[in-house]
Amino acid sequence: MEKINTGIYIRVSTDEQVKHGYSIKAQKDKLVNFAQIKEWNIYKIYIDEGVSGKNLNRPKVKELINDVKNKSINNILVYKIDRLTRSTKDLIELIEMFSKYNCEFNSLTESIDTSSPSGRMFIKIIGLFAEFERETIAERIKIGFERKVKEGYSICSSTSSYGYSRIKGKKIQIIKKDEALIVRKIFKMYQNNKSIKEIKKYLLSKKVPTKKNKTWSNKMITNILTNPNYIGKVRYGINRKDYFENDGKHQSIISRQEFMSIQKKINNQLKTKEDAYYSNKLICMCGKKMHTKRTYINNKIYINYTCKNKSCLFKSISHKFLDRYFNINNMSIITQKDIIQNIVKEIRIISLKKELKILYNCVKLENENFTLIKK
Repeated sequence: MEKINTGIYIRVSTDEQVKHGYSIKAQKDKLVNFAQIKEWNIYKIYIDEGVSGKNLNRPKVKELINDVKNKSINNILVYKIDRLTRSTKDLIELIEMFSKYNCEFNSLTESIDTSSPSGRMFIKIIGLFAEFERETIAERIKIGFERKVKEGYSICSSTSSYGYSRIKGKKIQIIKKDEALIVRKIFKMYQNNKSIKEIKKYLLSKKVPTKKNKTWSNKMITNILTNPNYIGKVRYGINRKDYFENDGKHQSIISRQEFMSIQKKINNQLKTKEDAYYSNKLICMCGKKMHTKRTYINNKIYINYTCKNKSCLFKSISHKFLDRYFNINNMSIITQKDIIQNIVKEIRIISLKKELKILYNCVKLENENFTLIKK
């Protein structure tokens, strides 16, 4: 008689444990007793604790699947089908995979045996109800979040925005003074033409803690600078089509005028970044890449490309100068000789002739598809 090596799978989320009593110990005791009554050999007990069953991205489920494919187990026992998965699609694929590797599947409370056609049909029906329940819960949560934002409360589904905290059981977030000071500092630095990279460097040098004790990143600072929460707004559906904002009941940290000024500046910089299409394309005769340098004068942004090699004669060429004579969209390559023959005759200003001479002597366009145009 073939030895029945059984893998017992247990999963519980925090909410389910409280509401339904699906504790790890309760499931484990019942499943072990059942396996012993059946005289099955318990090969391993797989436990995923505090995780959702909406997908298979769980450590112990992956381990279980590997053991099935390695033929270490030929029988699986769960307390309920939805402990393994709440997705009908995943459930069907798992059952088919179990069948392929001659592994049976059993549910204790639903008395399911996949070795029979009726058992396989029933498991699909049960799976449909499990998925329906999950989607219904998700829809209720979505409606609840929308209503909450429309009433002026922040969702705070994960954690409050940096600068705020929310007392358990309270709906309105309150200002956290030490973090609020950092938020104001970030906005002030950016308003004073400090780059996001420079702000990050400052925060790291001062060992300023983040919300979850992580390392400051450019993205975290950008998120702070663009978060309307700081002007008393609450929002729903970030990065989704159904996104909307509403006036919140909490206090603001940044004035609306300052916030809107920052948004305008960020949008201008993003546009300028897109326009700086010569970035990393120009290579100096010394072999070094020319870097983009932005200068802010009277709220206007000027782009120049510079060589950082101190011994190099060439120091800078303006984006405006290059943009006057090249069309990046065409596909023919120009040479330095082309630059001299075709651009010099177009220039009538001595200062530009001097600039062009430096360009001719010190800069090459390497492996790039530029073509010369007259403007």
